[in-house]
Amino acid sequence: MAWNREKHLNSEIQEIKTLQSKGYTTLDILDRNEFSYDSLKACGLPISYLVPKLEGQKLTLQEWDTHTSIEHKWELVNGLPFGQEDERDRVMLGLIYSTAIIAHLHFRVCLRKLSIHI
Repeated sequence: MAWNREKHLNSEIQEIKTLQSKGYTTLDILDRNEFSYDSLKACGLPISYLVPKLEGQKLTLQEWDTHTSIEHKWELVNGLPFGQEDERDRVMLGLIYSTAIIAHLHFRVCLRKLSIHI
């Protein structure tokens, strides 16, 4: 039997809606780390619950697990880190959360001084 992406996506969406109806929070659902980015988006959920601050924040083991790639591998797929923009962005949010927005901005200033435009 061939894998049916649409059916799988609908199944994940239904499971997320069931969890939400039982009172599960966004944090609870994302920390399960078992749903595709497409199903999270279809249910109006963000890819991350972390909010970077001016000062770096310590991550819990669960937050790190949620914000690293699904397989915990650093890989490049067709020129894209982790193969998906959402996965790349979630990892980046975790890193910026831990290092602080100020460090990210300082990095951008250093790149500009080196004439590297981002």
